[in-house]
Amino acid sequence: MRLILIRHGQPQNNPNDENPGLSELGKQQAELLGQWLRAYEPGITSLRSSPARASRETASILSRSVDALMSVDDDLRDTDRPLLMELPRLVHPSDIGPHYYILPHDNYYQRFAEQTRRVMNRLIDNPSSLRTMLIVCEPNVAATLLRMVFRCHHLHIWMHHTAMHYLTWQDGLWDLRGVNYAPHLTHDMLTMGRTR
Repeated sequence: MRLILIRHGQPQNNPNDENPGLSELGKQQAELLGQWLRAYEPGITSLRSSPARASRETASILSRSVDALMSVDDDLRDTDRPLLMELPRLVHPSDIGPHYYILPHDNYYQRFAEQTRRVMNRLIDNPSSLRTMLIVCEPNVAATLLRMVFRCHHLHIWMHHTAMHYLTWQDGLWDLRGVNYAPHLTHDMLTMGRTR
């Protein structure tokens, strides 16, 4: 099974819109990603999107290039809190054990990670299959899924718009093929924007 986590394209810059659609550059980013996926990932069997407008628009553009129907999954919704401030923190950078401490909040990150794990367990119904699944979502969801795979919840993982976290599950192992992987974009098209 291949799992490709994709951040949506660059959204419109409108501070009054809490759920903005794609900017013109965001649409171009999604078109280029669709062309890249058609050329290099011909076996895509599933395309899921979070309910956010920028994610839905990105997935809709991708669906024109890949041979899979798009579906929206409300459980892939993003958090409404600044997740970076909620992550567990290590006491020391070389600490490899479970000796991190949690910021003194209300364990919000643990609840968000558990929600994300439940979604992933539902989406991956047959991990030994030969399918390739695209998930278009916000960076907090993609990063939390990757932290779950790594079992390293103290990592801050960021990604450019339409970049991919690219993983393969085979023979009981995760094979990490790329993090923040964006071979379809030229340097001047790489955008990141703010994450919460």
